[in-house]
Amino acid sequence: MKAPESPLNEAVRLLALKRTHLLDTSPEERFDRFTRMAKLAFDVPIALVSLVDDRRQWFKSCQGLEARETPRDTSFCGHAILSDRLFIVEDTHEDSRFADNPLVTGPPHIRFYAGAQIHSHEGYRLGTLCIIDTRPRSLDHDQRMLLEEMARCVDEEINDFEASKSRQEQLEKTRVLSALNNLTVDASAPLAQKIDMALDLGRQHLELEAGIVSEITSNVYTIRWFKAPDDSPLEAGLSLPVEQTYCALMLAKGDHLAISHMGDSRYRHQSCYAQMGLESYVAAPIEFDGKLFGTLNFSSASPRPRPFTDLDRLFIVWLAQWMAALLQQHSHEDTLRKLSENVPGMLYQYHEEQGGHSRFLYSSEGIRDIYGLSPQDVEHDASAAFDTIHPDDLDFVEESIQQSRKSLAVWDCQYRVSRPGEPWKWVQGRATPERRPDGSSIWHGFIADIDESKRAQLELQEREQQLRTFFELSPIGILLTDYRSGRNLDVNAALLNFSGYSYSQFIALNHRDVTPDNYEAQTRQAIADLEEHGQFGPIEQEFIRKDGVRIPILIQGVMIERIEGKPLVWSLVEDISERHKVDQMKNEFISTVSHELRTPLTSISGSLGLIAGGVFGVLPDKVNDMVGIAARNSDQLRHLIDDLLDMEKLVSGKMELRMQSENISAIIQDSLDRASTYAVDRQVSLRFENHYPWTKAVIDARRLGQAIDNLVSNAIKFSPQKAEVVVLTQLHDGLFRIEVTDYGTGIPEAFRPRIFEKFAQADSSDTRGRGGTGLGLAITRETMSQMGGGVGFKSTEGYGSTFWLDIKPDESDKPDESDE
Repeated sequence: MKAPESPLNEAVRLLALKRTHLLDTSPEERFDRFTRMAKLAFDVPIALVSLVDDRRQWFKSCQGLEARETPRDTSFCGHAILSDRLFIVEDTHEDSRFADNPLVTGPPHIRFYAGAQIHSHEGYRLGTLCIIDTRPRSLDHDQRMLLEEMARCVDEEINDFEASKSRQEQLEKTRVLSALNNLTVDASAPLAQKIDMALDLGRQHLELEAGIVSEITSNVYTIRWFKAPDDSPLEAGLSLPVEQTYCALMLAKGDHLAISHMGDSRYRHQSCYAQMGLESYVAAPIEFDGKLFGTLNFSSASPRPRPFTDLDRLFIVWLAQWMAALLQQHSHEDTLRKLSENVPGMLYQYHEEQGGHSRFLYSSEGIRDIYGLSPQDVEHDASAAFDTIHPDDLDFVEESIQQSRKSLAVWDCQYRVSRPGEPWKWVQGRATPERRPDGSSIWHGFIADIDESKRAQLELQEREQQLRTFFELSPIGILLTDYRSGRNLDVNAALLNFSGYSYSQFIALNHRDVTPDNYEAQTRQAIADLEEHGQFGPIEQEFIRKDGVRIPILIQGVMIERIEGKPLVWSLVEDISERHKVDQMKNEFISTVSHELRTPLTSISGSLGLIAGGVFGVLPDKVNDMVGIAARNSDQLRHLIDDLLDMEKLVSGKMELRMQSENISAIIQDSLDRASTYAVDRQVSLRFENHYPWTKAVIDARRLGQAIDNLVSNAIKFSPQKAEVVVLTQLHDGLFRIEVTDYGTGIPEAFRPRIFEKFAQADSSDTRGRGGTGLGLAITRETMSQMGGGVGFKSTEGYGSTFWLDIKPDESDKPDESDE
């Protein structure tokens, strides 16, 4: 017997089959009439409408056979869907594929089979309309045409019904969205009123008695808001251990949960059911700011008359997301209020119209400490605040505001103010301007009392001796430089020791004397960072010692301003020669260990694979499970070692590249085909926008495919369920660019500088839980570099990321304009 193979498009075929919503449904007359006609027309004992899923052939309609399904491995229809034409076996006893098939040697004793494929509206083969006889026979031309015509009728029945169902679902979606939209009509309503409206909407739509918004802290479930019948025992503030609630089931699942009849579900043995007795329950998590707040759930003591539909599930998820946004806004507003009450000084929004009239749209209570005014005093006119500014500073303050308005530069100003009956004091204001569509401007910022810091500047000299002691004893080199002239002002012993210069010699040097010419770009960037941020680095570069030897250093600095306004730069200069030696030792160690492990691990992996594959006989179930686990783990370890070896080869320049002109689109498509199963498992869709299908480049096709694989698999890994990953080709600055975009969590700001480093992974439990060695992007960067290409990315945290590969196109293969 030969088991049927899987079609090349198996993953998308199964998705198309699932979208028909036909599997495991009751018999329907619209299909039964075709099998009855087929049975009569062809004078056969058995006629079926058979649907082939991943493990079985399931009969939507069945005439002459009691079974509703058979394994796919023994199915005739599994073979039939591999062909695009009528599949006929005239005598199974004469066909080596089926002669020993249990459906031939045993009931129903199939001797003849003919199956015409039935299709989805996209053209995917879902199964067959088939006829079966217990004696050999053949079909003439007209009979073949008739069977295929009847199969096309079944196609139309499936697809017409599916289209009608899709239209109905779209109308239902519109109704749900309209209902959710009504919740946002009154934006000024109190939080509790908005939540009550949402709970009432949910109870009405889902036809359930009670609705609850809970908060979960540690292992405690607390009811924050609820709507229920008057005789309900629910009350706000009621707390229970999470494990005693139905929410524990949802949290264990890690997604929304819908149970229409608890007593008839796989959860019926859970302790929460015995304690609470709720028969119908639907819930979704409420999450914001990257954390779980609690749950939105609806329930009833009686079973729901009909199962929850996909739209019901979508509704609870959308409503939970709306609730999360509402609670997030409330939380942020509450946080802002609490912060503004405790922040020294004042937070504010300052609005200036084109005509010059100004007012404070918002000012915290701290305005009383700065100007001696209340927020209401400046809500409609800001002139009262300007009246408190020192006369000598007023013109300067007004001019600085106008300069900020014109250039949209950050307003940063120090000036003196006085409250009635009190001496003048220094304050500092800093705000970010924003241009409004009507031409007016708004500044968002703060004003703080800096009197103490001004006095601290005067006391700085008294502390200089203490700083001098630290300066001299520091094991890291420290250099003080005049920012404007670049002249060295002071240097400590540690820097002198590894530089080889005396104090007077070093003071006479300038930056270029000790820095190789190839670091000029880094120097310019450091100056720009000092101008914009007041600090630079850390930067790794080389330092030229007095004896001419170059040593690696790590340098970073910060700008300070002396009392007289003279800017200086403190730089920390660390000799990292030993660190480089340690890194080299680490790389050599990794290389050695990787090579020493690879041979025995390959043998172990191969042996486990043979055992798991049944070469040495059938194993007991428990043993087979353990062997399977061991095989998978050895494969994972082997992949890690392969990554280590690839990384070592790339860095050492030992990686062999087979460079030749290749069609890039074909390589991308191959990568997407490889990733399709992983995408289906993650419930993520892939879309390829191929704008330059004929472009070629001189590259190593295998290595470029590996780089694309890394970006696509990462995009799928970090995408939420039902999201989309888009692969796009375009020309960018003369280079062919491959972009891979996901709409997942994005890359944390703090992790971005290290994202292409070896073994780098974002430090969060969520990211770690997705797996990976941390070498994929490092290998991608090195591979692209050695092929003369580049790699980059952009990301917005919380909204997704785009990674790209840049390749120089093969101009020699460019088609003539006359050929187009």
